[in-house]
Amino acid sequence: MAATLDTRRAGSVLHVILNQPHTRNALSAQMVEELRELAAQCAPDASLRCIVLRGAGGNFCAGGNFSDFQRLMQSKPEDGGADPIAAANRAFGSMLQAWQALPQVVVSVVEGAAMGGGIGLVAVSDVCLAESGAQLGMPEAGLGLPPAQIAPFVALRIGAARTRRLALTAARLTAAQACALGLVDEVHEGANALSIALGKTLDAVLRCAPGALRSTKAILASGGGLDAALDFAAGEFARALRNGDAAEGVRAFAEKRPAAWVEQQASLPTG
Repeated sequence: MAATLDTRRAGSVLHVILNQPHTRNALSAQMVEELRELAAQCAPDASLRCIVLRGAGGNFCAGGNFSDFQRLMQSKPEDGGADPIAAANRAFGSMLQAWQALPQVVVSVVEGAAMGGGIGLVAVSDVCLAESGAQLGMPEAGLGLPPAQIAPFVALRIGAARTRRLALTAARLTAAQACALGLVDEVHEGANALSIALGKTLDAVLRCAPGALRSTKAILASGGGLDAALDFAAGEFARALRNGDAAEGVRAFAEKRPAAWVEQQASLPTG
């Protein structure tokens, strides 16, 4: 089967396009698996600093693929075995976990529709830029479904109370409303303004030390309670002081020059 993703590497930035415009980039089982595999490939790549995620054809992602849902409804659990519907749904959650755990900075660029599972991809992004005409929502309950795998990730991004309101009313939001809730970070009017904003975001990311970015994401993801998180963070801070990054950053600041790791990289056009 043809790949559902279009990937383009530009220096230390990987541009990933959900490329199924005929379904408004709905998350088929194949797309979910390709996204999971891509995350596994990207995670150990120390030369990769940022991943940009967006959709082809004027939409980010319309959510789940209803053809897959209809096929799954015809399946039957094996005696004593797991329900194949539950297994497929959990596979989507595992993909979101993999993207949330990436050490690279993930930037989502939302145009058109970002519904259901598409909101899950937004929620696991580090930065979300949206075009002013975008529509975002959690319509599952209105279709007879719970937002099973995305709800925990949305709650981590915007809080449980706001997530309950969105999920329990099958809410659809404008880009501005999503920004007010913290689901989206910036809203820009028109494709040109959105492209300029993406370029500025990438420039900002690429001015930061790669090791510091990875450490910061690891600190934010560390669990085990506050003491454990602070102990882990102290180790990461010591590592940064000893590996030369901090010394180079201070020298570059004093000498009014870019640090050795700074890379200028314009965003790429997408199809």
